[in-house]
Amino acid sequence: MRALIKKKPSNPPAWYQGLELVDKPEPKVTVERPVKVKVMYAGICGTDVGIYQGKDSLANSMARLSTPEVIIGHEFCGQIVELHNSAREFMAGLLLRHRPLSSAVAEYLAGKKLAEIMNDPGLINFLTQNFYVTAEMHITCGQCLQCRIGHQHVCKHTIGKGLHEDGTFAEYVTLPVNRLVLLEIGEVEPEIIAFMDALGNAVHTAQTVDLVGKTALITGAGIQGLMSCAVARQMGATKIIVTDYSVYSVAGAIDKLAVARKLGADFTFDVRQPAEAQALVDTIEKETGQTGVDVVFEMSGNYAAFEQAFANIRLGGTMLLLGLPAGKLEVDFSKEVVFKGLTIQGIYGRRVFDTWDLMRYLLANGLAQTIKESGVITHKFALPDYEQGFQALLNGQAIKVLLKP
Repeated sequence: MRALIKKKPSNPPAWYQGLELVDKPEPKVTVERPVKVKVMYAGICGTDVGIYQGKDSLANSMARLSTPEVIIGHEFCGQIVELHNSAREFMAGLLLRHRPLSSAVAEYLAGKKLAEIMNDPGLINFLTQNFYVTAEMHITCGQCLQCRIGHQHVCKHTIGKGLHEDGTFAEYVTLPVNRLVLLEIGEVEPEIIAFMDALGNAVHTAQTVDLVGKTALITGAGIQGLMSCAVARQMGATKIIVTDYSVYSVAGAIDKLAVARKLGADFTFDVRQPAEAQALVDTIEKETGQTGVDVVFEMSGNYAAFEQAFANIRLGGTMLLLGLPAGKLEVDFSKEVVFKGLTIQGIYGRRVFDTWDLMRYLLANGLAQTIKESGVITHKFALPDYEQGFQALLNGQAIKVLLKP
Protein backbone atom coordinates (compact mmCIF):
# COMPACT_ATOMS: atom_id res chain seq x y z
CA MET A 1 0.00 0.00 0.00
CA ARG A 2 1.06 3.63 -0.45
CA ALA A 3 1.90 5.54 2.71
CA LEU A 4 3.42 8.84 3.80
CA ILE A 5 6.27 8.38 6.25
CA LYS A 6 8.66 10.41 8.37
CA LYS A 7 11.98 8.94 9.45
CA LYS A 8 12.81 8.90 13.14
CA PRO A 9 15.03 11.84 14.15
CA SER A 10 18.51 10.46 14.67
CA ASN A 11 19.83 13.33 16.74
CA PRO A 12 16.95 15.42 18.16
CA PRO A 13 16.20 18.21 17.89
CA ALA A 14 17.98 18.12 14.50
CA TRP A 15 15.53 16.80 11.87
CA TYR A 16 14.75 17.22 8.20
CA GLN A 17 11.93 18.89 6.27
CA GLY A 18 9.50 16.90 4.18
CA LEU A 19 7.88 13.47 3.99
CA GLU A 20 8.31 10.44 1.77
CA LEU A 21 5.69 8.49 -0.19
CA VAL A 22 6.64 4.82 -0.04
CA ASP A 23 5.20 1.36 -0.56
CA LYS A 24 4.56 -0.48 2.70
CA PRO A 25 3.01 -3.85 3.49
CA GLU A 26 -0.64 -3.64 4.53
CA PRO A 27 -0.91 -3.80 8.33
CA LYS A 28 -2.16 -7.03 9.87
CA VAL A 29 -4.75 -7.23 12.62
CA THR A 30 -3.47 -8.35 16.02
CA VAL A 31 -4.94 -8.71 19.49
CA GLU A 32 -3.62 -5.23 20.34
CA ARG A 33 -4.73 -3.61 17.03
CA PRO A 34 -7.63 -5.85 15.99
CA VAL A 35 -9.54 -3.54 13.61
CA LYS A 36 -8.37 -2.91 10.06
CA VAL A 37 -9.82 0.15 8.37
CA LYS A 38 -9.66 1.25 4.76
CA VAL A 39 -9.03 4.99 4.83
CA MET A 40 -11.36 7.11 2.68
CA TYR A 41 -10.11 10.56 3.65
CA ALA A 42 -7.37 11.73 6.01
CA GLY A 43 -7.13 15.33 7.20
CA ILE A 44 -3.84 17.21 7.43
CA CYS A 45 -3.53 18.57 10.98
CA GLY A 46 -1.27 21.31 12.33
CA THR A 47 0.77 18.58 14.01
CA ASP A 48 1.31 16.95 10.63
CA VAL A 49 2.51 20.27 9.24
CA GLY A 50 4.94 20.54 12.16
CA ILE A 51 6.24 17.03 11.42
CA TYR A 52 6.59 17.97 7.74
CA GLN A 53 8.62 21.03 8.77
CA GLY A 54 10.77 19.03 11.20
CA LYS A 55 9.94 21.13 14.26
CA ASP A 56 12.12 20.61 17.32
CA SER A 57 9.25 19.91 19.73
CA LEU A 58 7.96 17.10 17.52
CA ALA A 59 11.45 15.74 16.90
CA ASN A 60 11.87 15.35 20.65
CA SER A 61 8.52 13.57 20.91
CA MET A 62 9.15 11.25 17.97
CA ALA A 63 12.63 10.36 19.17
CA ARG A 64 10.88 7.72 21.30
CA LEU A 65 9.86 5.79 18.17
CA SER A 66 10.71 2.10 18.35
CA THR A 67 10.80 1.91 14.54
CA PRO A 68 13.08 3.72 12.06
CA GLU A 69 10.09 5.47 10.45
CA VAL A 70 6.40 6.08 11.06
CA ILE A 71 3.34 6.62 8.88
CA ILE A 72 1.97 9.98 9.97
CA GLY A 73 -1.62 11.27 10.05
CA HIS A 74 -4.33 10.83 12.65
CA GLU A 75 -7.51 12.48 11.34
CA PHE A 76 -9.54 10.16 9.14
CA CYS A 77 -12.78 8.65 7.93
CA GLY A 78 -12.82 5.05 6.77
CA GLN A 79 -14.64 1.75 6.73
CA ILE A 80 -13.93 -1.45 8.61
CA VAL A 81 -12.66 -4.26 6.38
CA GLU A 82 -11.33 -6.80 8.90
CA LEU A 83 -11.79 -7.75 12.56
CA HIS A 84 -9.58 -9.96 14.65
CA ASN A 85 -11.67 -12.50 16.57
CA SER A 86 -10.61 -10.83 19.84
CA ALA A 87 -12.53 -7.66 18.83
CA ARG A 88 -15.87 -9.22 17.95
CA GLU A 89 -17.37 -9.16 21.44
CA PHE A 90 -16.48 -5.50 22.00
CA MET A 91 -17.77 -4.58 18.54
CA ALA A 92 -21.06 -6.38 19.22
CA GLY A 93 -21.43 -4.44 22.46
CA LEU A 94 -20.69 -1.20 20.63
CA LEU A 95 -23.47 -1.94 18.17
CA LEU A 96 -25.96 -2.85 20.90
CA ARG A 97 -25.33 0.53 22.56
CA HIS A 98 -25.79 2.33 19.25
CA ARG A 99 -29.05 4.16 18.67
CA PRO A 100 -30.10 3.20 15.12
CA LEU A 101 -30.91 5.95 12.65
CA SER A 102 -31.74 3.84 9.60
CA SER A 103 -34.25 1.05 9.23
CA ALA A 104 -31.53 -1.30 7.98
CA VAL A 105 -29.51 -0.93 11.19
CA ALA A 106 -32.61 -1.08 13.37
CA GLU A 107 -33.78 -4.29 11.69
CA TYR A 108 -30.35 -5.90 12.04
CA LEU A 109 -30.09 -5.14 15.76
CA ALA A 110 -33.73 -5.85 16.66
CA GLY A 111 -33.96 -8.59 19.27
CA LYS A 112 -30.35 -9.71 18.88
CA LYS A 113 -28.16 -10.72 21.80
CA LEU A 114 -24.44 -10.07 22.17
CA ALA A 115 -23.41 -13.61 21.19
CA GLU A 116 -25.56 -13.59 18.07
CA ILE A 117 -23.94 -10.42 16.75
CA MET A 118 -20.36 -11.34 17.63
CA ASN A 119 -20.69 -14.73 15.94
CA ASP A 120 -22.47 -13.43 12.85
CA PRO A 121 -20.33 -14.32 9.79
CA GLY A 122 -21.84 -11.29 8.02
CA LEU A 123 -20.81 -8.80 10.69
CA ILE A 124 -18.03 -7.13 8.71
CA ASN A 125 -20.22 -6.85 5.63
CA PHE A 126 -22.96 -5.26 7.76
CA LEU A 127 -20.49 -2.75 9.19
CA THR A 128 -19.09 -1.86 5.77
CA GLN A 129 -22.52 -1.35 4.23
CA ASN A 130 -23.94 0.77 7.05
CA PHE A 131 -21.16 2.60 8.90
CA TYR A 132 -18.28 4.97 8.52
CA VAL A 133 -15.69 4.92 11.24
CA THR A 134 -13.20 7.26 12.85
CA ALA A 135 -11.36 6.91 16.14
CA GLU A 136 -9.85 8.54 19.19
CA MET A 137 -6.22 8.37 18.15
CA HIS A 138 -4.72 8.90 21.61
CA ILE A 139 -4.19 5.37 22.88
CA THR A 140 -4.02 5.40 26.67
CA CYS A 141 -2.88 2.88 29.26
CA GLY A 142 -6.07 2.58 31.33
CA GLN A 143 -4.00 2.03 34.47
CA CYS A 144 -2.49 5.37 35.54
CA LEU A 145 -4.24 7.74 37.95
CA GLN A 146 -5.44 9.98 35.13
CA CYS A 147 -7.08 7.08 33.27
CA ARG A 148 -8.69 5.75 36.44
CA ILE A 149 -10.31 9.07 37.37
CA GLY A 150 -11.70 9.85 33.91
CA HIS A 151 -8.83 12.01 32.62
CA GLN A 152 -7.67 9.73 29.82
CA HIS A 153 -6.91 12.74 27.64
CA VAL A 154 -3.86 13.45 29.83
CA CYS A 155 -2.73 9.85 30.36
CA LYS A 156 0.99 9.92 31.09
CA HIS A 157 1.57 6.91 28.82
CA THR A 158 -0.33 8.13 25.75
CA ILE A 159 0.65 6.70 22.37
CA GLY A 160 -0.35 8.99 19.51
CA LYS A 161 -1.25 7.24 16.26
CA GLY A 162 0.55 9.04 13.46
CA LEU A 163 3.16 10.29 15.92
CA HIS A 164 4.48 7.34 17.91
CA GLU A 165 2.83 4.58 15.86
CA ASP A 166 1.70 4.20 12.22
CA GLY A 167 -1.21 6.48 11.37
CA THR A 168 -3.69 7.26 8.62
CA PHE A 169 -1.80 8.75 5.66
CA ALA A 170 -2.03 5.32 4.07
CA GLU A 171 -4.55 3.07 2.41
CA TYR A 172 -5.11 1.05 5.59
CA VAL A 173 -4.63 1.49 9.33
CA THR A 174 -5.12 -0.87 12.27
CA LEU A 175 -6.67 0.34 15.51
CA PRO A 176 -7.71 -0.74 19.01
CA VAL A 177 -11.41 -1.60 19.01
CA ASN A 178 -12.05 0.46 22.16
CA ARG A 179 -11.03 3.67 20.31
CA LEU A 180 -13.59 3.38 17.49
CA VAL A 181 -16.39 5.84 16.80
CA LEU A 182 -19.10 4.43 14.53
CA LEU A 183 -21.27 6.78 12.48
CA GLU A 184 -24.05 5.53 10.27
CA ILE A 185 -23.74 6.31 6.60
CA GLY A 186 -25.81 9.44 6.09
CA GLU A 187 -25.35 10.68 9.66
CA VAL A 188 -22.37 12.95 8.91
CA GLU A 189 -20.58 13.45 5.60
CA PRO A 190 -17.31 11.51 5.39
CA GLU A 191 -15.34 14.68 4.60
CA ILE A 192 -16.40 16.14 7.96
CA ILE A 193 -15.86 12.86 9.82
CA ALA A 194 -12.31 12.99 8.44
CA PHE A 195 -11.42 15.88 10.75
CA MET A 196 -13.61 15.17 13.78
CA ASP A 197 -10.36 14.67 15.68
CA ALA A 198 -9.51 18.34 15.15
CA LEU A 199 -13.08 19.49 15.68
CA GLY A 200 -13.00 17.58 18.95
CA ASN A 201 -10.21 19.80 20.24
CA ALA A 202 -12.45 22.83 19.75
CA VAL A 203 -15.43 21.06 21.35
CA HIS A 204 -13.28 20.04 24.34
CA THR A 205 -12.19 23.67 24.72
CA ALA A 206 -15.75 24.95 24.53
CA GLN A 207 -17.21 22.37 26.91
CA THR A 208 -14.73 23.37 29.61
CA VAL A 209 -16.75 26.48 30.48
CA ASP A 210 -20.43 27.47 30.45
CA LEU A 211 -20.76 29.63 27.34
CA VAL A 212 -24.47 30.43 27.54
CA GLY A 213 -24.87 34.20 27.54
CA LYS A 214 -21.11 34.79 27.55
CA THR A 215 -18.85 37.00 25.45
CA ALA A 216 -15.88 35.18 23.91
CA LEU A 217 -12.63 36.34 22.34
CA ILE A 218 -10.99 33.77 20.06
CA THR A 219 -7.35 34.52 19.21
CA GLY A 220 -6.22 32.77 16.05
CA ALA A 221 -8.29 31.92 12.97
CA GLY A 222 -6.66 28.65 12.04
CA ILE A 223 -8.78 25.54 11.89
CA GLN A 224 -8.99 25.31 15.70
CA GLY A 225 -10.01 28.93 16.10
CA LEU A 226 -12.56 28.66 13.32
CA MET A 227 -14.07 25.47 14.70
CA SER A 228 -14.17 27.06 18.17
CA CYS A 229 -16.12 29.95 16.71
CA ALA A 230 -18.75 27.63 15.24
CA VAL A 231 -18.97 25.54 18.41
CA ALA A 232 -19.15 28.55 20.75
CA ARG A 233 -21.98 30.00 18.68
CA GLN A 234 -23.93 26.75 18.88
CA MET A 235 -23.24 26.38 22.60
CA GLY A 236 -24.79 29.73 23.48
CA ALA A 237 -22.15 32.46 23.37
CA THR A 238 -23.86 35.80 22.75
CA LYS A 239 -20.93 37.78 21.34
CA ILE A 240 -17.96 36.22 19.57
CA ILE A 241 -14.88 38.19 18.57
CA VAL A 242 -12.19 36.55 16.44
CA THR A 243 -8.71 37.91 15.81
CA ASP A 244 -5.94 36.83 13.49
CA TYR A 245 -2.54 38.17 12.42
CA SER A 246 -2.27 38.21 8.64
CA VAL A 247 1.15 37.06 7.46
CA TYR A 248 0.44 35.82 3.94
CA SER A 249 1.04 37.87 0.83
CA VAL A 250 0.94 35.07 -1.76
CA ALA A 251 -1.77 35.02 -4.38
CA GLY A 252 -4.78 33.03 -3.31
CA ALA A 253 -4.26 33.40 0.45
CA ILE A 254 -7.57 32.73 2.19
CA ASP A 255 -9.36 35.42 4.18
CA LYS A 256 -9.85 33.33 7.30
CA LEU A 257 -11.63 36.13 9.13
CA ALA A 258 -14.30 36.11 6.43
CA VAL A 259 -14.73 32.39 7.08
CA ALA A 260 -14.99 33.15 10.81
CA ARG A 261 -17.93 35.46 10.07
CA LYS A 262 -19.64 32.65 8.17
CA LEU A 263 -19.16 30.43 11.21
CA GLY A 264 -20.80 32.87 13.60
CA ALA A 265 -18.28 35.56 14.57
CA ASP A 266 -19.92 38.91 15.37
CA PHE A 267 -16.67 40.88 15.00
CA THR A 268 -13.33 40.05 13.38
CA PHE A 269 -10.03 41.92 13.47
CA ASP A 270 -6.69 41.57 11.72
CA VAL A 271 -4.51 42.71 14.62
CA ARG A 272 -1.46 43.05 12.38
CA GLN A 273 -3.02 46.35 11.31
CA PRO A 274 -2.68 49.03 14.07
CA ALA A 275 -6.09 50.49 13.31
CA GLU A 276 -7.69 47.05 13.60
CA ALA A 277 -5.87 46.33 16.85
CA GLN A 278 -7.28 49.56 18.31
CA ALA A 279 -10.72 48.75 16.91
CA LEU A 280 -10.57 45.45 18.80
CA VAL A 281 -10.04 47.25 22.09
CA ASP A 282 -12.74 49.81 21.34
CA THR A 283 -15.25 47.12 20.30
CA ILE A 284 -14.68 45.03 23.42
CA GLU A 285 -15.10 48.09 25.62
CA LYS A 286 -18.33 49.01 23.85
CA GLU A 287 -19.82 45.51 23.69
CA THR A 288 -18.98 44.60 27.30
CA GLY A 289 -19.61 47.93 29.00
CA GLN A 290 -15.84 48.35 29.56
CA THR A 291 -15.81 45.10 31.51
CA GLY A 292 -13.89 42.79 29.16
CA VAL A 293 -14.80 39.43 27.67
CA ASP A 294 -15.90 36.51 29.83
CA VAL A 295 -13.87 33.86 28.05
CA VAL A 296 -10.75 33.80 25.89
CA PHE A 297 -10.02 30.90 23.55
CA GLU A 298 -6.27 31.10 22.82
CA MET A 299 -5.91 28.98 19.71
CA SER A 300 -2.92 30.58 17.97
CA GLY A 301 0.11 29.70 20.09
CA ASN A 302 1.38 33.25 19.51
CA TYR A 303 2.66 35.09 22.57
CA ALA A 304 1.33 38.39 21.22
CA ALA A 305 -2.11 36.81 21.52
CA PHE A 306 -1.48 36.13 25.22
CA GLU A 307 -0.87 39.84 25.74
CA GLN A 308 -4.05 40.57 23.80
CA ALA A 309 -5.94 38.11 25.99
CA PHE A 310 -4.71 39.53 29.28
CA ALA A 311 -5.56 43.05 28.09
CA ASN A 312 -9.15 42.24 27.11
CA ILE A 313 -10.42 39.64 29.59
CA ARG A 314 -12.68 40.70 32.45
CA LEU A 315 -11.85 40.31 36.12
CA GLY A 316 -12.75 36.76 37.10
CA GLY A 317 -12.73 35.61 33.47
CA THR A 318 -11.52 32.31 32.05
CA MET A 319 -8.64 31.71 29.64
CA LEU A 320 -8.66 28.45 27.70
CA LEU A 321 -5.30 27.59 26.15
CA LEU A 322 -5.10 25.16 23.22
CA GLY A 323 -2.51 26.87 20.99
CA LEU A 324 1.05 25.59 21.37
CA PRO A 325 3.61 28.39 21.74
CA ALA A 326 7.33 27.80 21.41
CA GLY A 327 9.86 29.00 23.96
CA LYS A 328 8.98 30.93 27.09
CA LEU A 329 6.78 33.88 28.01
CA GLU A 330 7.38 36.25 30.89
CA VAL A 331 4.15 36.88 32.79
CA ASP A 332 3.47 39.20 35.72
CA PHE A 333 1.29 36.69 37.53
CA SER A 334 0.34 39.06 40.34
CA LYS A 335 -0.96 41.70 37.95
CA GLU A 336 -2.35 39.54 35.15
CA VAL A 337 -3.67 36.48 36.97
CA VAL A 338 -3.88 36.72 40.76
CA PHE A 339 -5.31 40.22 41.16
CA LYS A 340 -7.65 39.61 38.21
CA GLY A 341 -8.92 36.35 39.71
CA LEU A 342 -8.51 34.54 36.38
CA THR A 343 -9.07 30.87 35.73
CA ILE A 344 -6.52 29.48 33.26
CA GLN A 345 -7.16 26.03 31.78
CA GLY A 346 -4.83 24.13 29.48
CA ILE A 347 -6.63 21.98 26.90
CA TYR A 348 -5.19 18.84 25.34
CA GLY A 349 -6.90 16.38 23.02
CA ARG A 350 -10.48 15.32 23.62
CA ARG A 351 -12.22 14.00 26.71
CA VAL A 352 -12.74 10.30 26.07
CA PHE A 353 -15.55 9.84 25.08
CA ASP A 354 -17.82 12.64 26.31
CA THR A 355 -16.28 15.14 23.88
CA TRP A 356 -17.08 12.73 21.04
CA ASP A 357 -20.67 12.35 22.24
CA LEU A 358 -21.15 16.11 22.46
CA MET A 359 -19.53 16.61 19.06
CA ARG A 360 -21.84 14.05 17.52
CA TYR A 361 -24.86 15.85 19.00
CA LEU A 362 -23.68 19.25 17.76
CA LEU A 363 -23.00 17.94 14.25
CA ALA A 364 -26.45 16.39 14.05
CA ASN A 365 -28.09 19.62 15.20
CA GLY A 366 -26.71 22.09 12.71
CA LEU A 367 -22.94 22.18 13.15
CA ALA A 368 -22.27 19.88 10.20
CA GLN A 369 -24.31 22.10 7.90
CA THR A 370 -22.59 25.24 9.20
CA ILE A 371 -19.16 23.71 8.56
CA LYS A 372 -20.15 22.57 5.09
CA GLU A 373 -21.50 25.97 4.07
CA SER A 374 -18.49 27.87 5.46
CA GLY A 375 -16.02 26.43 2.98
CA VAL A 376 -13.58 25.31 5.69
CA ILE A 377 -12.68 22.23 3.64
CA THR A 378 -10.70 24.00 0.95
CA HIS A 379 -8.78 21.22 -0.80
CA LYS A 380 -8.84 17.49 -1.53
CA PHE A 381 -5.77 15.80 -2.98
CA ALA A 382 -4.83 12.25 -3.84
CA LEU A 383 -2.21 10.95 -1.42
CA PRO A 384 0.63 11.14 -4.00
CA ASP A 385 -0.10 14.87 -4.37
CA TYR A 386 0.49 15.51 -0.67
CA GLU A 387 3.12 18.20 -1.37
CA GLN A 388 0.45 20.43 -2.87
CA GLY A 389 -1.66 20.07 0.26
CA PHE A 390 1.13 20.88 2.68
CA GLN A 391 2.33 23.83 0.61
CA ALA A 392 -1.21 25.23 0.38
CA LEU A 393 -1.41 25.17 4.18
CA LEU A 394 2.04 26.70 4.64
CA ASN A 395 1.23 29.48 2.14
CA GLY A 396 -2.11 30.37 3.72
CA GLN A 397 -4.02 29.12 0.69
CA ALA A 398 -5.88 26.41 2.59
CA ILE A 399 -7.71 25.83 5.86
CA LYS A 400 -8.52 22.12 5.95
CA VAL A 401 -6.88 19.81 3.43
CA LEU A 402 -8.02 16.22 2.96
CA LEU A 403 -5.86 13.50 1.42
CA LYS A 404 -7.48 10.56 -0.36
CA PRO A 405 -5.31 7.39 -0.30
